[in-house]
Amino acid sequence: MASVEEHGQVPEDVSTPSSNGANHDKPVHAGNDDHVEFPPRKPRPGFISRCITKLGLDVPTVLMMLKGSLPPVIGIAMYQSHVVSEFFTTLGYLIPIVSVLALAILPRGKFLMNMLFTSLAICFAAALAMLALWSAVQARINTTPPDTPPAKYRYNSSQSAVCGVWLFFTTWLGNFARAKAPTLNLPIITYSILVNVACTYGPFLQTVPQAEAFVKKLVAAMLTGVALSLGINLLFFPVSSRMVLFKELAGAIGLLRKAVSLQKAYLVRLESDDMFAVVTRTATSPLLQDGKDGNPRLTKEAKAAMALKQVTDQLGELAGKLNTDIVFAKRDIAWGHLDAKDLSDMTTMFRNVYIPVAGMSTIMDIFKRISERRGWDVDEDVEEEIAVEKEREKRVWNEVIKHIHEPFEALSAAIDQGLLHAGYCLEILPRPKAAKKGANVDVEAQGEDIQPGQPGFAAVLDKRVAEFAMQKGELLRIWTRERTLIADEERQDGLSDEYSAERREREQSQLYVVLYMENLMHSSGQAVQDLVAFADRKVADGTMSRKRLIMPTLRRLRKWLVTSLSNSDATAESSPELLDSAANIVFLGDGYGHKKDPEHLPPTTAWQRFGTGIRAVVGLLSSEESAFGLRAACATMTIAIIAYLERTQVFYQEQRLVWALIMVAIGMTMTSGQSFFGFICRVGGTVVAMVFSYIIWYIVAEKKAGVIVFLWFFTFIDYYFMLKFPRFIPAVIIVIITQILIVGYELQVRTIGLERAEQTGQRYYAIYLLAPYRLACVAGGSAVAFFWTIFPKPMTDRTWLRRDLSATLYLVANYFGVINSTLHASLSDSGGHASEPHTPAHHLYQVGRRIFGKVMTLVPSMISHAEWQRFEPTIGGRFPRHAYDDIIARSVRIMRYLTLVSYTLTHPPRPTATTATADDDKAWRADLASVYDALQPTHHAILSTLAQLSSSLLSGHSLPPFMPLPRPYDLTRRLVWQEQKEPCPTDDDPTTTGTTGILDPRNMHQRGYAEFSVLQVCTTLVCDDLEGLVESGHRTDDYPGMIPMDDIRK
Repeated sequence: MASVEEHGQVPEDVSTPSSNGANHDKPVHAGNDDHVEFPPRKPRPGFISRCITKLGLDVPTVLMMLKGSLPPVIGIAMYQSHVVSEFFTTLGYLIPIVSVLALAILPRGKFLMNMLFTSLAICFAAALAMLALWSAVQARINTTPPDTPPAKYRYNSSQSAVCGVWLFFTTWLGNFARAKAPTLNLPIITYSILVNVACTYGPFLQTVPQAEAFVKKLVAAMLTGVALSLGINLLFFPVSSRMVLFKELAGAIGLLRKAVSLQKAYLVRLESDDMFAVVTRTATSPLLQDGKDGNPRLTKEAKAAMALKQVTDQLGELAGKLNTDIVFAKRDIAWGHLDAKDLSDMTTMFRNVYIPVAGMSTIMDIFKRISERRGWDVDEDVEEEIAVEKEREKRVWNEVIKHIHEPFEALSAAIDQGLLHAGYCLEILPRPKAAKKGANVDVEAQGEDIQPGQPGFAAVLDKRVAEFAMQKGELLRIWTRERTLIADEERQDGLSDEYSAERREREQSQLYVVLYMENLMHSSGQAVQDLVAFADRKVADGTMSRKRLIMPTLRRLRKWLVTSLSNSDATAESSPELLDSAANIVFLGDGYGHKKDPEHLPPTTAWQRFGTGIRAVVGLLSSEESAFGLRAACATMTIAIIAYLERTQVFYQEQRLVWALIMVAIGMTMTSGQSFFGFICRVGGTVVAMVFSYIIWYIVAEKKAGVIVFLWFFTFIDYYFMLKFPRFIPAVIIVIITQILIVGYELQVRTIGLERAEQTGQRYYAIYLLAPYRLACVAGGSAVAFFWTIFPKPMTDRTWLRRDLSATLYLVANYFGVINSTLHASLSDSGGHASEPHTPAHHLYQVGRRIFGKVMTLVPSMISHAEWQRFEPTIGGRFPRHAYDDIIARSVRIMRYLTLVSYTLTHPPRPTATTATADDDKAWRADLASVYDALQPTHHAILSTLAQLSSSLLSGHSLPPFMPLPRPYDLTRRLVWQEQKEPCPTDDDPTTTGTTGILDPRNMHQRGYAEFSVLQVCTTLVCDDLEGLVESGHRTDDYPGMIPMDDIRK
């Protein structure tokens, strides 16, 4: 479960000062005197304040800690009433336990979903338990002689066997569903508790009325615990899913503002620093940022690059959370301004701002690739000719960046203020106090001094973005001037003729990068324009002026119910925030992992279809999910068998071994890494709970009221670690539950008396003995769960990591296919516009968005599995962690590049005064379409390589030998060669005949030229990373590489 700070607060380090904020470090001049008055220093916060700040104990965190600790303590306190204790007798301990597992601290949308499935799981488990107990009682009746005298307890082997069979089946069924649908993680744990308690106590029940009364008390206790959590979640400090979404959007605004600020600082450093230095490349490499000795000392430019990359990574993580939480926010019942459609449009526009802003960080990758491609990535002394070439290239980029700095600084200020304006108008950010007081603002009198949040700000923003667009030609002239100077120098050195073709190709690549940077900057400004226009529309139409009741539609609720229990597009439902599930399951389509049956043709008759159905059932029973259910059932029966043998049945009940079964239900995980880590955490958490229980019980001299107060206080402290350290959620839950079991049992005995407490066969132990026995039960159950997780064959996190990588590459291949189709539809004008529903372009846009969201969901899953695998014991060779990290990084970068291409195609720059006329545009697009036809081989090679890499990772088979890799520079070389043979018209000789000159820089104002430059740059980066993916495969045996040629010869 993600911490509350990730959902409910804006991180402190993502905020940047507003453009109109005061600088408190500057001295204040008093009138005309020479005396300078410095503002008084703020007093240093005290020790307690510093500790509170360091621990992150802000008001929302403390309230959430209090919110989580209330349900179990209320359950313990209400059990002290004789009315409640007389009804629940010895089953009252289930009330606080289930209230903890219900997780009242979840946002309302996720809590209600979890509560609904938990309630259904309890009812379903009650039905199965009643059926099991009824059949077990019937087995006892049918195998007991009629003349047998009645007895309080008599062992019956048939009844025990029936209970054991039912326990095995219900455990398999529940864990099969748990593995199939991660949404049911917590509900199935609650289901397992009811089934385990009922089926292990079943052999002691002799009549059907006894079984009915027992099951009714079980269901009532569990539903009471759920009801307590429901009341606390809805009434005490309610946190809606919409509130979570708005807090995340506030964090997104802060991160975007910080990213723009860091980009400005990075460009300032590039005006003089060497962007091709080795220290720059190593600084941006994730594998070399380990702080170990021997790393090169970072320059200011390298530090700026590192800071920009970190913020970009945070933006990507937040984009994945927004993609998940928007689903819950649109279903929420709320009293607010924006409805579900408004929320969807708003998050889409924030995504449109995020893509080009985050895309600016790819400039670092471009300089790195240029350095590697030209042999400048070495520290030792190089030849003088290479050094001169590098210095000339550096000089060109220094001048280009120097002249782009001023317009980008003005644009970045406009973007920063535009984000603030949207945040104020949509009530994502709180307005400044001065802005709240000034209700009536004279827009005409203020002119361009209009501040964010005030009417008329959109006109100021539009003007600044238009000014940036008008300066594009100036940057091109600077670049042309520098290239002319370098050409003169090369001509003096006698290199002009020999290197003319290579120089022209490099110049064209430089032009692509220059236009690429300009296009991303301009796109960022236009995306903020759209966001500001949306915010102003919501203010103008009265949406933000009054609140109203917002209800989800029946269609949305029906869709939620269908997707929650199916594999299709259930990304948001498979949330990892419920307990400790690390695998994010996404639906990859019917084609992924589907193997054609070479032994069967498609069925044509009814009998053949019936046979196909039987084979489908057999396949389901032999699936990995079914195998996990079988493991869980075997682990349960390893301990439960004690409850069904004559000599040990009483011992099982006396020593409360049912809690070892519950530890099995909580501790069984799909992967061995999680299980090993969970085993350590659960045992350690139980030791901590045992110590806490002694303190809670004896510090108040065993007084009931004091015990309850201290139990609440320690539970309150426990929730701090749950909120701040999500990885230790299983251990924290075990600590809370164990405290409740130990202390709650002693309070139960004092409430109902010792005689009634031992009626169920449980022997009474004082707390100093009960706590170690609980520790033994938890340790035993966790050990059994760990054993059956790795036996007979472990499902390792390394295997899951490999599968997630395969799924990611498969989705990236699909994404590239969508981009290719969008490109063809755009050039042929046959797809319509992406904003028009029921058009091919709109359908492609929606499919691309879904794929993007799935990849953003899989990335945290891959990182999680990469972390969990460290806890797996290595048998044989070590795991190639660095190689897998490199594969993950390259896969994420490829997706980022393709996202930039997709965004550029679906959001082209708006026409300006310099845009070509309709006739020229028609001829230009015809020529551009012919150029894109030449790109087909490269695009097909990219798609084929991604698909083969995905299939190879999934199956474990080697890649084919001599697999052709895409070559992005072939098109540029062919166009350069063509234009050298057939010169394009020039200003000196406008009558020159020949081609239209696709690569001519004067075509940069034509519609599609900027998109072509983005496509060329991103395609080049994608091809380099594809080659790196294949090379990474050769560095590890776990990743299937090329077939060795020695094997082919044999």
